[in-house]
Amino acid sequence: MKNLLNSLHPLERKVIPFLKNDSTLQDLKESNLSEIEITRALQWLENKNILKIHKQKQELIELDKNGITYKKQGLPEKQLLNLLKKPLTIQGIKDKSNLSDEEVNISLGLLKKQSLIQIKDKVSLIKNTKLPEESLEEQFLKSLPLQLSKLKPEQKHAFQELKKRKQIIKTTTKKQLTITLTNLGKELIKQRLPKNLIESITPDLIKNYKNQKFRRYDIQINVPSISGGKRHIVNQSISYIKKIWLELGFKEMQGSIIQTAFWDLDALFVPQDHPARDMQDTFYVDLPKGKLPEISKTIKQVHESGGNTGSKGWQYKYNEDIAKEILLRTHNTVLSAQTINKLKPSDLPQKYFSVGKVYRNEALGWKALFEFYQVEGIVIDKEANFRNLLGYLKEFFEKLGFKKIRIRPAHFPYTEPSAEIDIFHPIKKQWVELGGAGVFRPEVTKSLIGKEIPVLAWGIGLERSIMEYYKIKDIRDIYKNDLKFLKEAKIWLK
Repeated sequence: MKNLLNSLHPLERKVIPFLKNDSTLQDLKESNLSEIEITRALQWLENKNILKIHKQKQELIELDKNGITYKKQGLPEKQLLNLLKKPLTIQGIKDKSNLSDEEVNISLGLLKKQSLIQIKDKVSLIKNTKLPEESLEEQFLKSLPLQLSKLKPEQKHAFQELKKRKQIIKTTTKKQLTITLTNLGKELIKQRLPKNLIESITPDLIKNYKNQKFRRYDIQINVPSISGGKRHIVNQSISYIKKIWLELGFKEMQGSIIQTAFWDLDALFVPQDHPARDMQDTFYVDLPKGKLPEISKTIKQVHESGGNTGSKGWQYKYNEDIAKEILLRTHNTVLSAQTINKLKPSDLPQKYFSVGKVYRNEALGWKALFEFYQVEGIVIDKEANFRNLLGYLKEFFEKLGFKKIRIRPAHFPYTEPSAEIDIFHPIKKQWVELGGAGVFRPEVTKSLIGKEIPVLAWGIGLERSIMEYYKIKDIRDIYKNDLKFLKEAKIWLK
């Protein structure tokens, strides 16, 4: 207890003598401290488990602009009554008072309704009328401020009447603080508080030191957390993921978001009548149609008959106009196709990755976005095989913090064998697909490289991959930009 007493800040020591159970901010103003000083002292005392602060919202009725004037001078109808010691014309009332035309009209209406005046050529009091000393409304004004929830029946009536009139009263919502003492606090207020504790050391103090008492610093006290500036969680994740692939010896691929259907789909052996090409799945851009590269002739043969790949192709008439359509890339595999097409056999083996935006016309949901980042990767190596592909995926997901993933057989037009990667969502209690993977088919590699060679490939949704790390239940929350969440979100550590 002694150490605690000696660690109290001067503001805390000034507030403590006025503390009791159910104290309010108003009670503590007897300490002659400002409201901000009292609030700060209470927060420090709460951190030391001396008291608990309870915050409540309360609706208060207060005087408005006209109400402040009427409280001093009386309501307009009272001022008018005081003028009617003898009958007056309406113009005479206006000349002899400081009331506005609106106030005079309202007052005349109220007094006539109460049978206190009669209006003929002049306004006069009704005979034998006993003037009220103070109306309910005047009493109500003098009692403000009041809590709306604690009004008595007669006060409620006065409140309703005054509320109909302009700028007499107003309601405001304020936070009410109530303090409850803990057992430690109840014991503390019985103690004798130390005085004249030294707060800081100065050169003069050191020179003339004579057994003075210093305030004890409490190094265990809770202090507010401070969030420094940092990048958005998506940008952090992109940097971390790029670092993973770079450390594994991969080079980065880059390319345009706007692509032709040829590179995005045709070059990857996706048939021209595939459902993914429909408007409900793909975002097409209203631009002049693109140009086809020289290799399009080879791709056309592969689609129609298989060309020299040993395949029968898709057995349909290839349409070059469809291939020229402009779209927002639906996957980063388009970059893989363009990259391997630029390689020469002498350049191999090679490993590439990319992290970039892709666009699909999908319905928004807790695990689906129509604009998201995809992590793409390829390995071009004559020694590569499907087991190597699983090894790369396992290494990547382990570095993202996943202990267990599920890889199951799947189908994609441009890979064989193909697989999908899933993780189990602990909140939704279901498996969630993270992406697809496989080995490029000969129809892709032989067309683009000129020879049949194993190309391992994968495409993984970045946002789904980081949901578990950040404990996000709904993928849409990633882009809500909730400042509290972003401040408290952990950073990637390796």
